[in-house]
Parts: sequence; C-alpha cells; structure tokens
Amino acid sequence: MTDIETILARATDPRFTRPRILVLEADTGRVLLERAADRGAETASVMKTITCAAALHELGPDRRIATRVVQGSEPGEVVIIGGGDVTLSRVPGDGPTYYDSPARLEELARLTLAALDGNVPTRLVYDDSLFAGGEWLTGQWLEEDRHPEGYIPMISSLQVDGDREDPAADDSPRSADPAGFAARAFAAYLGGNPEIVRGSAPADAAELARVESHPIEQLVRECLKTSDNGLAEALAKLAVIERGEDGTFEGVRRGLTGVLRDLGVPLEGVELQDGSGLSDHIKVPARTIADLLRRARLREGALGMLDDRLSRTGPNGTMYSKRFTGENAVVGDAVRGKTGFINTVHSLAGIVRTVGGEDLVYAVFAMGEDMSPEDPSREAIDDFVTSLHLAGDALLAGQERISLPD
Repeated sequence: MTDIETILARATDPRFTRPRILVLEADTGRVLLERAADRGAETASVMKTITCAAALHELGPDRRIATRVVQGSEPGEVVIIGGGDVTLSRVPGDGPTYYDSPARLEELARLTLAALDGNVPTRLVYDDSLFAGGEWLTGQWLEEDRHPEGYIPMISSLQVDGDREDPAADDSPRSADPAGFAARAFAAYLGGNPEIVRGSAPADAAELARVESHPIEQLVRECLKTSDNGLAEALAKLAVIERGEDGTFEGVRRGLTGVLRDLGVPLEGVELQDGSGLSDHIKVPARTIADLLRRARLREGALGMLDDRLSRTGPNGTMYSKRFTGENAVVGDAVRGKTGFINTVHSLAGIVRTVGGEDLVYAVFAMGEDMSPEDPSREAIDDFVTSLHLAGDALLAGQERISLPD
C-alpha cells in the first residue's frame, strides 16, 4: 500500500460516522485532503480554540481578571464585585485547589479589613451583574452536566473554584447559586456575621481591595489543557464584553462570530452557541477550525499563543492520556491539538508534524448519535492523524487536492 493509499484508507475508515475532514499545508494553506469540510458540525470542546482565540485577541495575553471590593452606599456596607474569575478560590492559605495558585477569597477579605481599619462590615452586597441574561443555556445544556458529574457550573461572574463542591476535584457537583455561595464564603472570612444581599455597586464607589487572576494567556493554557467548561464560558463572555457586546449568551454568539470575521476566518456555515462546545446546536465546518489554527501556526497577532498552548502528545505532553496509544504512540511529540467529545461527535483539530519535518493543519470530526467517550471513531481519528505524521509528506508532494465523497 502506498503512502497516499494508507492515508485514504484511514480517511475512509468505516469506524468514522459522517466524517468531516480537512488537511492543509500549514505554510501556504493549500488544501491537501478534504471530506465534507464545508458542512457545519458540532465541535464539542474543539470550540474552545475559537473561545481562546477570542480571549487572546480581545483581552490580550497580559490582562488579569479582578475581583474587587468597594465601599457600599451606606455605613458599614461593602460590595464584592465579580469580574468573571471562575478560578478564584475559597480555600484558605495555599491549600489545594483545582486551579494552580489562584487568587484567594481569604486574601481579599484580609485586604478589605485592612482598608477598613479592622472594622467588620455589617452588610455585604454581592454584585454578579457583569454576565447578564441568565446563567444557563437552557435547552442546550443538560442539567446532569451540573450535577452529579459536574462538568459545568451556572455561568456567574462571581464564583469560587468553578463552583465545585470539592474545590480540588475536576468533575464535582455544582450549586444552583454560585454567586451566593461565593458571597457566603467571603462573609465567613470577614467575620461578624454580616447581612448578605444581592445587589449592585454604587457608581464610582471607592475601591477597598482587589485580587487578580493569572494573566489571560495562562488561563487560556489551563482552558485548553483541562478543557474546563466554566473557564471557557467566562473567557467567552469577557471577550465579547470587551468588544462592546453584553454578557448574555446571545452576546457570546454575536461576539465570537465577530472575532472570527475580524480574524479573516471563513464564516460560511458557522452557527455558534456557547464558548465551551457543550451545545449540540453549534455548527462549525472543519474549514473554519483549520483556517483558525493555520493562522495560529503562522503566529498572526496574538494567535501564536493559541498554537503554543495546544496540548501535545508524547511523554512530556498534556494530551489526554488515552489518545495516541498503542501503535499510534509512534507519533511521539509530533501532534498538538484540541480534543472534543459530546454524545454527537468526537473531534480533534491541530497541527501534525510529518516524518519529513513539515507541518500539516488538520481538523477531523466524526459525527454520530448517542456516542460514548470510548466510541471506535475516537481511535479512527487518532489512526488518521497518525497516518498524516507517517505518510503526510506524500500529500505535500502531490499536485492535486484529494476530495473524498461525503
């Protein structure tokens, strides 16, 4: 079997269900192989490449997310204002949390009390108004994604530990009131049993204290590495607010689409819904994702940081440990990308280095119904990308693009 025949056999593997495939020469964008590449598909967590690109493009890599406390409108009143930092932690000291070295409520309380000369507030107002228009994408996200598995919290601009019941766990039950839960945890650090109410900060209120998240570029790395859904939704909302949209899910749809337009990425067939990819109403063609990642590979603007932060295979990489195993481990560290899964799609998109040292951009989606995390299509995707590593130089040597029937 020739190298091209090997790649074609992998691209037409019967374990693929309704595949969407695009392979590009990284340097030129030349199409090497395509199969239904312009047909919109659910992305699962590959959507996070769009979200993280938007965060880097709109917010910049060095921006930090602040959680602030300001003076209230009445004596003895303070207001905690959620800025969208879902990594903020209620864990005291340097205790273990899911996120690495996050900002801490305990420190925010200490700074607040210091600014008040030790006078304990009698009333605590919590302001979570930044992310307007509802905290849950009703009809598209499943309630069981919040409890018991806990894949995503209600999306509030004020929350701690991603609203995890266990602050150090990945999948942990989430509450129905993340902002209220965070406010009560903050009040406990303030002491004195203050009255706790939801409200808004007075205009031009004097700032008493603040703590800040890691820079956006580090949050992007975390989001792509762990596929954290709550962090992705927060980054999406912050990015679109920066460009003048509101913090609603409709604002996310408009704003993320606008970012892709600004970046020059193909928009035909694109229908966005959220920032995490949990929605099965999302429709994004393989061509859109591949074009975005090619621009990242070419280091256009801040997008180079997106490429740098993709998970990588190999013993020192951060790719999910069940990917590229067995015979596919031959890729070593040659594959980087973002994985995705919901019960209608397995997806993978990124960059693969051929044995000849050339980079190919790939986007691969295997569509289905009631798919499992271990669906055979997942291994079929890995097999295909492995074939690009081993035999992709033959694609580059060819003069004509290979277009496979749907």
